[in-house]
Amino acid sequence: MTAVTDRGEPSLTLGYIGILLAVAIWAGWIVSTRDSVLMEHTPFDIAVVRYVAPALLLSPYWIRKGVFPKGESPLLLVIMTVGWGGPFVMLIAQGMKTVEASLFGPLVPGLLPMVVAVWGVAVEGERLRPGRLLGLCFIAMAVALILGPALAGADNGVLIGAPWLLLACIGWSSFTIAFRHTGLSGAESAAYVCLYSSPFLIAAAMVFGTDLFDYPPIEVGYLILVQGVLSGALSVACFGYAVKTLGLGRASAFTSLVPVLAAIGGWLMLGETVGLAGWAASAAACIGVLLVNRYAV
Repeated sequence: MTAVTDRGEPSLTLGYIGILLAVAIWAGWIVSTRDSVLMEHTPFDIAVVRYVAPALLLSPYWIRKGVFPKGESPLLLVIMTVGWGGPFVMLIAQGMKTVEASLFGPLVPGLLPMVVAVWGVAVEGERLRPGRLLGLCFIAMAVALILGPALAGADNGVLIGAPWLLLACIGWSSFTIAFRHTGLSGAESAAYVCLYSSPFLIAAAMVFGTDLFDYPPIEVGYLILVQGVLSGALSVACFGYAVKTLGLGRASAFTSLVPVLAAIGGWLMLGETVGLAGWAASAAACIGVLLVNRYAV
């Protein structure tokens, strides 16, 4: 199969490459963030790198539409920025100080579809198809496999970190709910979230200081590459291209791979010990996200 059809349209091959690259970057971001907090990088420093760099890289989007996109609700833009902006990454980094990468997937990207579904049913009057309901049951099982053993064994690391991650999940869910009521593309929404987050993060750095200048240049460069360039910009572009080429349903189904890939990455790269319950939680989250996306429409 060629990369471009005879009509000049992008082929499915590039679409699949794009979504696989996006999923790999997201899973790698989870592992990298866990590694960064273990190296005692502060949540604030991670947030600065995560949003300022992509605000510049994605600037063509907000330059073309203006700093305040015409026709878009300011309230929705604020919700998107608070939910998926600087506070989101700082909550993630705080939670991952004590929660391993293998458990992050089920608690945040895995749980997100459930929060969005609850909102849809309770507020927007949506009806759940049986396949989607089954997927939510798998997601609930994944969360229970994490929190149940933690409560039974008094695992302070999980119990301390999980609330931060659950708050981050609620924030990401609020972004998702607000975003689908706008006319923005995925790349445009990421551009505006990064743009609006950057001034506050820069101002806070000027007032409270930052440790970024104390890190070796190669370490700062690594943070910029992983947090800003790959996760903040390239993954967004790849996912947007995949949605355009494959369709939203097919592209979203691949996001189900994130929890198990993050668990594998934490095991291989960070030496994390993933117990039977951890692997089961990751697998259940993958199945749940796949079913929810498959039967979302």
